[in-house]
Amino acid sequence: MTFTRESALPLRYTLLASAVFAALLSGAEQVFAAEEAEFDASFLQVSKGAAIDLARFNQGASAMPGTYRTLVYVNEHLIANQDINFHEMADKQVRACIPAPLLKKIPFNASALPASAAGLLTTETECSDLASVLPDASVSYDSNQLRLDISIPQIYLTSVPHDYVDPALWDAGIPALMLGYSTNAYTSRSAGQVYKSFFGGINAGLNIGGWYLRHNGNYNWQQQGGSGYQSLNTFVQHDVVPLRGRLVVGQSNTSGIIFDTLPFSGVQLASDERMLPESQRGYAPEIRGIARTNARVTVSQQGQVIYETTVSPGEFLINDLYPTGYGGDLDVTVNEADGSKSSFRVPYAAVAQLLRPGTSRYDVTAGKLRADYIRDDVALYQGTWQYGLTNDVTGYAGLQASQDYYALQGGTALGTPLGAFAFDITQARTHLRSADKQQDASMTGQSYRVSYSKAVPETGSNLSIAAYRFSTSGFMDFMTAMQSREALQRGASLDSVYRAKNRFSVTAGQALPDVWGNFYLSGSVQDYWNREGNEKQFQLGYNNRIGSVSWGISVNRSYSSYGSSQNSYLLSFSMPLGSDNQRHTPLLRTELSHDNGGRWGQQASLSGTAGDDSQFSYGATVRHASPNEGSSGALNGQYRASTTNLSGSVSSGKGYQSASAGLNGTIVAHSGGVTLSPYSGDTYALLEAKGAQGASVSSYPGVYVDNNGYALVPYLNPYQMNEIVLDPKGTSAGVELENTSSRIAPYSGAVVKVKFNAHRGLPILITANLQGKPLPFGADVLDSKGNVVGSVGQAGQAYALVEQEQGALTVRWGSEAQQSCVLPYKRVPEAQNSQPGLQTFNAVCGRQ
Repeated sequence: MTFTRESALPLRYTLLASAVFAALLSGAEQVFAAEEAEFDASFLQVSKGAAIDLARFNQGASAMPGTYRTLVYVNEHLIANQDINFHEMADKQVRACIPAPLLKKIPFNASALPASAAGLLTTETECSDLASVLPDASVSYDSNQLRLDISIPQIYLTSVPHDYVDPALWDAGIPALMLGYSTNAYTSRSAGQVYKSFFGGINAGLNIGGWYLRHNGNYNWQQQGGSGYQSLNTFVQHDVVPLRGRLVVGQSNTSGIIFDTLPFSGVQLASDERMLPESQRGYAPEIRGIARTNARVTVSQQGQVIYETTVSPGEFLINDLYPTGYGGDLDVTVNEADGSKSSFRVPYAAVAQLLRPGTSRYDVTAGKLRADYIRDDVALYQGTWQYGLTNDVTGYAGLQASQDYYALQGGTALGTPLGAFAFDITQARTHLRSADKQQDASMTGQSYRVSYSKAVPETGSNLSIAAYRFSTSGFMDFMTAMQSREALQRGASLDSVYRAKNRFSVTAGQALPDVWGNFYLSGSVQDYWNREGNEKQFQLGYNNRIGSVSWGISVNRSYSSYGSSQNSYLLSFSMPLGSDNQRHTPLLRTELSHDNGGRWGQQASLSGTAGDDSQFSYGATVRHASPNEGSSGALNGQYRASTTNLSGSVSSGKGYQSASAGLNGTIVAHSGGVTLSPYSGDTYALLEAKGAQGASVSSYPGVYVDNNGYALVPYLNPYQMNEIVLDPKGTSAGVELENTSSRIAPYSGAVVKVKFNAHRGLPILITANLQGKPLPFGADVLDSKGNVVGSVGQAGQAYALVEQEQGALTVRWGSEAQQSCVLPYKRVPEAQNSQPGLQTFNAVCGRQ
């Protein structure tokens, strides 16, 4: 049984409700005024000598005098999270003391303030009565939420967006060392050959003050292909708040919003829209595909592996990709257990985005290109700028430059009732020369691009992006130019690097009316100036639901390791094996597949979760394919422990067997020790609740306070308010929490400490009487130091959390000497090393 101080506070305020309710029932004479109501303690059925002083409730519910950690709101807008003193005034009311630093956080409009409130902007007093000097202003306190609401007429304030979070509330966090890890070991046997591989990815970081060091990389080992560590990037970042941007020094990637994403080593200063209200966050595309066996899926961008995992046979979906930029298609390779491979490409480009009038985005980069397949050091200088000219028009421009290369782009985005359009022109010039200087020429050209995006929630339409680009024969983008220059330096032909001519890409989804389901489409078509034919990539699907049965059909094109294309078709059905509204109902899925090679496949899979927090997940698959694949089966499972995620799978089929095992999670080292989490992310809250081991964090399954008194909360939204709620359920008896919720706005990449004060003690529940009558309902219970440790409930029951096995408590229900008594107690001895339990007994409260 666990009590919190928050749970005790509402008990005292039931005095007000009880008095009002009793008055209404009895018809007793009460005086209700616009600002004041007088309550008679006789309706609480206490003796005359034990009457409770209710003066502090005459003008509404009030806090007890003291200091409380409080969320401060002005007109429903959070401005502070700080300790607030509550003083008892001469009229018995308890009012919040508003100090000068808090007043300075309120965005007053100085020109509109009346003469009586002019001093609010210059006062240095530690306690101001805002309501008395500012007409129609009011201050109210909600003890349940530990929230202070200040209401001020809008005319006295400057205008700010409703969801604006003052940068003064942003938290850079504590010094911390972070390590996010993801491992996958894979082995298979096919045609007498054994293949083994290991993939380990890390996202490491060191936070000191507002400077964050980051390193992302992965280690690949293959039994027949050697091993090696690949560093994706290493950089230091620091937020530049006045510019609403971030400084990055080291290895990173350009954003790809205007030009394609490029990896670089150098310096970058770029805006971050998440620092602005109503921000639009970046995205990474969903990756859908089909695996015939227990397959290893690898995702790469610009030649760098950024993701790898093992998937079960059948259709798979990857939607937790860590994005490294907005412009640059993703190459997906499916390595089957029988040794075969297939690959496809997912278009990845930024949507046409409009900016609000007067707002801007910028990106300035200076450094060198990072590309393993280019030997020479290639300088990279890039600058981009977007500016909202009007509510419907945004202009943008960009410049890229390097040795013997430049590209200049200008364009505009238009917001119309039909959707968002963007049109831009890029002029590029490339100077090429061979190593023997036999070839020395300049190529100049233009590229024209039109893009379109539209989302219509009313019709379920979501056309994420449709873009068409035409490039003249002399145009080269930055990477094509550098690859062409590298080819000439090595003595190869200029035509060995293909130059794009036309490219069209689209990503769309549409919900059909009534019960007709929805479909999705993703694809691209591209041809070249110096290559015949074209490249086509597409994924097309349709999904629907009839009762509890979902079904869908899809087709996609992939390319085998031999260069040939393959179209695959899939028909699937899924249904719950039981009531679909129950928590752990298993799901049965059946699939029928076919490809243009004449292969047919039938598959059935069962999946589900188990455990109080759904910490267990499992899957089993059986498959039969013709003409030559035969039958196969696969099992997979995952366990989300309190410190890490474990996963494993096995499969067997005609001529092959495979198995895999994985581990992923996060480790954070801080001044209080080392805390582990099964979740991965970049921005965390480190919850400290010493003594509250076992308490859980609401909305985050599997996140508990560990034995050291810490918990790691992932997935926070940077620069926005995040509420962290601690559920005391699971802690031992005798634990009291001063507060169970807190709100923070972290910097991106920060580890913010959130402290919850927990008090351990010995819980007792005493049924006490005074001169043969129950103790007054709502009276305070104090220890020998004068601290409030409990309250008196109904029938004179007094709950308290004490420090000693025996002693005396003071019960007080007024300021007069006769309005208190001394309550002795003595607990029964308990077994050593056992958790203290709640003990109940009777006692008599005597006069002091």
